Amino acid sequence: MRKLTLLLTILLLASLALAACGAAAPAPAAQEAAPAAAPAAQEAAPAAAAPAAQEAAASSSGYSEAPMLAELVAAGKLPPVDERLPLEPFVVGPGVLMSETSLPDWEPGQYGGTLRSAHFRPDWNPDIFVMINEPLLSAPDLGVEGIRGNVLKDFEVLDNNTTFIFHMREGLKWSDGVPVTSEDVRFTYEDIYLNEKLTPSFPRRFQTGYSAAGQPMSLEVIDDFTFKIIFPEPYGAFLRNLVIEGWNGYTELIRPAHYLKQFHIDYVPLESLKDELTAMNLTDEWWQVFAAKDCQSWHVNQPKCADSPRLGPWLLVPSSEPGLLTFERNPYYHKVDTLGQQLPYIDKLISVLTEDVEMLNVNIFAGNVDFMRESTGLVKVPLYKENEAKGGFTTVLLDMHVDSSNLFINQTFDDPVWREVVRDIRFRQAVSLAMDRQEMIETLYYGFASLPEVSVGPDLYTRDLDRANALLDEMGLDKRDSEGYRLGPDGNRFEFLIESGGHAVDLSPAAELIGEYLAEVGIYAPVKLIDSTLYGQRQNANELKASTHWSHDQNSDDDHTSRTMDRGNRLWQNYMSSKGADGEEPPAWVLEAYDIDAERWGIVPGTPEYRALREKGFQWHRDNLPMLTIVEGVKYPLIISARMGNVASAGYAIAQNFSGEQFFYRE
Repeated sequence: MRKLTLLLTILLLASLALAACGAAAPAPAAQEAAPAAAPAAQEAAPAAAAPAAQEAAASSSGYSEAPMLAELVAAGKLPPVDERLPLEPFVVGPGVLMSETSLPDWEPGQYGGTLRSAHFRPDWNPDIFVMINEPLLSAPDLGVEGIRGNVLKDFEVLDNNTTFIFHMREGLKWSDGVPVTSEDVRFTYEDIYLNEKLTPSFPRRFQTGYSAAGQPMSLEVIDDFTFKIIFPEPYGAFLRNLVIEGWNGYTELIRPAHYLKQFHIDYVPLESLKDELTAMNLTDEWWQVFAAKDCQSWHVNQPKCADSPRLGPWLLVPSSEPGLLTFERNPYYHKVDTLGQQLPYIDKLISVLTEDVEMLNVNIFAGNVDFMRESTGLVKVPLYKENEAKGGFTTVLLDMHVDSSNLFINQTFDDPVWREVVRDIRFRQAVSLAMDRQEMIETLYYGFASLPEVSVGPDLYTRDLDRANALLDEMGLDKRDSEGYRLGPDGNRFEFLIESGGHAVDLSPAAELIGEYLAEVGIYAPVKLIDSTLYGQRQNANELKASTHWSHDQNSDDDHTSRTMDRGNRLWQNYMSSKGADGEEPPAWVLEAYDIDAERWGIVPGTPEYRALREKGFQWHRDNLPMLTIVEGVKYPLIISARMGNVASAGYAIAQNFSGEQFFYRE
């Protein structure tokens, strides 16, 4: 594949001009947004009736709930909504979850409906995972400004960003109705993080500099709904980390102590775990039983969490149909809208298992999907536009929170010849110069991407085959075989194997184009397409030589300079994350990236000092090319039901997932 036809491109550009306006029709003006600090419950719930397809049941306080919950209350199976909400709920209105720039026409929604999705990895729908993974704090558009409470009510910052006091929402309850208190925080810290069986390495996010080498936090419980976290050094980015960092949600600090204590050896005798140990073919390894019951952030949409109390807007419920994931609203969810309606608006989420990412897109074309972001791609937009009317969905182009396609070159792969070649900066420079990024922008991304100014720079992103060949010759790869491919230092053809998993529809075409470009400078670069699960296994085992995958957005305020090690240089990353117990010690130029990160995390994001360190990190990327960013600023096609309300027209696409509780179906 080298070029899509000119006709296709012209048609696509025309259709996307329309797609830019493809969000839901303008809605009536919403009421004034709630202030950043959590308002009193009584102020948040005027008695005005909601515009609902299914009339909401109102309480004496003015709060109202979904009809499916009102039926349970009437039957005596559920407490009234006033008793289920915290004293001060989180109030969702204009500019709260999404900025008014991204979502200018927010409006109170109406109850009902089932959101349909699809997944191609068993028990894992990444879109639903993000929707139900409730963060401790929040900020509009997932930005660095306007940070406010979420699961936690609010906070105070003291002593030069070393002390953080958090106030919890009194009356907040787990999904089983048990109150959430500071005991859940104490249990998480003392009985999980400080227990070496359960947590061999203290979490980096709770160490200064977000570093394995940093100093850990300490916890002080003040009362049932207040606690203090103290760091020995300034940690200015700590609040930002509690909003979004690493897709970790409330379970990082708050886990259901009343549920998990029954599996913890400090609270129950080993004999009481006999049945669980036997079922898992264990003898006395109680910590493995605990881990199987411990519902952490990355598990919230998986079956292991079905029995655990949770705090998200929807809860996974058991399903008898193989491959089907079903989620129902959480009766104790802590958010309401400006009319006092308890969120979420939508009753259920369902996701069906498909064979692969291509079949997932077939479900979209057939009109069987109401929301899809993770597995869409610009290469599919012509088909999305063609099937919109038939499928009842809209395609909205939003910003991507990652750099869509990157070439990772594993400098720690266990092969001395490979290491000698790829660790030479001239090789990585030559590979970058061989790429025709402008062609990739036109053919893979239809012009909806830009050249990688930040992490590569114009000196190395502009195609120059003469310069690429000269660099390869200069470093000693000047001999070729009978087919014109370059020989490695061992005298054999040097093979630059690129492997690509099925994580997104553009990754494999990008790999194939790169393989063709490298052949033009004499590098034999076969491309191998592998299953996404196998990709992850091979990556973790350090078995990938080179690969295409997305990476964290180099332009974002919360990017790690050192994150490029995660996929490309596994043994160096293992060494740093294990404090030298595993992996290989990185060279000095790699350690510099970790030092930049540690310094940056001590500073509040968005400040001049923080941005100066960001630029230092960008220069490090340009100087060392730890990975090769192919393009920046790629647009993300969001597939969403044409009937859906509160859909953004700008901003990060993934921010839509984080605001799923405010989606609603129009009649």
